[in-house]
Amino acid sequence: MTSALHPSLYLAIDFGISHLNVAIGDATGRPLSSIRSQIEFFRPEGAPDTALEFDPEITLRLVYSTIRAAITAADITPGDISGIGVTSQPQGIVLLNLEGRPIYAGPSHDRRAVAEGIDIDANALIDVWELTGHGPGSRTGWSRLKWFATHKPDIYDRTRTLCSIADWITLELTGELLMEETLAVDAGLGLVISGDPANALAPAFNLGDIQLPATCHPGTVVGNLKSKIANSIGLRPNTPIVACGPNVQSGLIGLGVHLPGAVGIVSGSGTTCQLVTERPVFDDTRAMSTGRHVVRNRWVVDSDSGETGSIYHWLLSLLYGSLDMQDIMDGIDEPLGNIKPGKSKVVAFLGPSLVHTANEIQRTGGFLFPVGATDGQPDRFNIARSALDSFAFAIRHSVDRLSSMNGPALSISVGGGMTKTRTFRTILANVLDREIGIAESGDATLLGALSQVAASVGRGPSLAELALTRAAELTKYEPAPAQSAIYENLYSEWRHKERMLRNLDI
Repeated sequence: MTSALHPSLYLAIDFGISHLNVAIGDATGRPLSSIRSQIEFFRPEGAPDTALEFDPEITLRLVYSTIRAAITAADITPGDISGIGVTSQPQGIVLLNLEGRPIYAGPSHDRRAVAEGIDIDANALIDVWELTGHGPGSRTGWSRLKWFATHKPDIYDRTRTLCSIADWITLELTGELLMEETLAVDAGLGLVISGDPANALAPAFNLGDIQLPATCHPGTVVGNLKSKIANSIGLRPNTPIVACGPNVQSGLIGLGVHLPGAVGIVSGSGTTCQLVTERPVFDDTRAMSTGRHVVRNRWVVDSDSGETGSIYHWLLSLLYGSLDMQDIMDGIDEPLGNIKPGKSKVVAFLGPSLVHTANEIQRTGGFLFPVGATDGQPDRFNIARSALDSFAFAIRHSVDRLSSMNGPALSISVGGGMTKTRTFRTILANVLDREIGIAESGDATLLGALSQVAASVGRGPSLAELALTRAAELTKYEPAPAQSAIYENLYSEWRHKERMLRNLDI
């Protein structure tokens, strides 16, 4: 195809929990291509079992190959791409040496630094929660720095700064380093009120040799694509590279969620529910964190509902074998939808709930089955259906907590891989007992990143205007009053049984 047919196309890169995703599309339409590649993680030798890293060189090659695959799939020419946006998971960080080269790269689920996080939380001089809206200390970049200072001083001594994974990818593409402020706040490296670097925390945690990069607003053009990289991946040299907010907040834009009082739910491997506010709002119990929205003068309250899609795939692999999970999900969708609420005779407790970030504990879970002679024993459909019910109950718990902060949600919009299961959409509307909007047009995170790039380097609508367009694209799902009434009782029973299970040890 030619540039005349596709002026103003954009490319978005998302480093997710388990996969790297690259999409090409315009500001308001469905992506022309979307390619998903598995990220390779490993447990480093000599580190605790909870440690997890990825190899920067291997990962960069994966970024480049996935971009080339997306370009080929879209059938475009290099001149068609007017800008590139980069987003990543919150709390994934990269340590950089004096030359700006990565000497450690770890995802958000690198949990090696629990003891160091406890030490941060006990520090009486400064409170990371109050400054950054995030915690506990083990979830911040500071805890991993402290771990390296104690356990791998050779790496710590060479560390001069740190940044998010998206910031590092942008550095590799452009040679320029800035911290996107929304990602910085989510990693405890930025101040939640201003978005500025939280430089005061380094000396407070005896990490005085570390200097944080300057921050930038989401939508900032950090630099231009290096000629050498452009030639190797098939793009135009000097293409603008745009810093995008975290993949969850980018997903809010993909869902059109930007007005105060609106709730956006991104449900993929894990599920996060975020309430938009017009000022920073803090949860006194610290069960929910406070962050920044990618739209200026907006903040979010973040409620983590835990793993969902990853657990669902694991469950289906047990029930059906190691087959293509999307094919299985599509094939069982209709029979799952034919099971009436409460008729599966199975109650699932697989982990999703309101994850209290300040008090993370391992919980007892599983399934409750009827024992003895019954009118028909539960089958695979009943078990899978009970899992979907439990995911919806976990989301209901988060939405209720968010509503307690700000009143009933102005709107509820949902996107992510779990929404590909249409039965789950119907269950969620009935459990929440209100209308919800579902994103049909691809991945919400990538759509939001494309919109941020378009608003930054394009000549068209603003980011808020593009968000309104996204909101208008949502498919509305209305609750069925009779089923919602049944689910109200089932939800109360589920919460009661969940509290009882918390008191059981495996």
